[in-house]
Amino acid sequence: MNSSLLKHPIQLYNLVTEKNPYGAIQSSYAYRCSTKAHIIFNSENQVVSEGEIFFPITLTFIVRSYIPVKETDRIKWEDKFWKIMSINKNVYYNNIEIQTTLVNT
Repeated sequence: MNSSLLKHPIQLYNLVTEKNPYGAIQSSYAYRCSTKAHIIFNSENQVVSEGEIFFPITLTFIVRSYIPVKETDRIKWEDKFWKIMSINKNVYYNNIEIQTTLVNT
């Protein structure tokens, strides 16, 4: 992998589930680690759903193969959270390609 492409700092947050005193399960995200990534902007067409027009925003983050990332994690980049849709490990280039979509908060 060309290390000069890893320019954008990102933070990984892992899913933490806790049971409160009343028995309800609460989910939150806790900071795990920081790294640098190569970001590819994926353009998609507009989607019409229930009479509304949406423009889905998806990104591909490419990180080193030793970064501990799971499907339930979230990525924070430029003060926005990105939900992981899929993780593809590329053995040839020794990296991980992470397909994400923007989380509306």
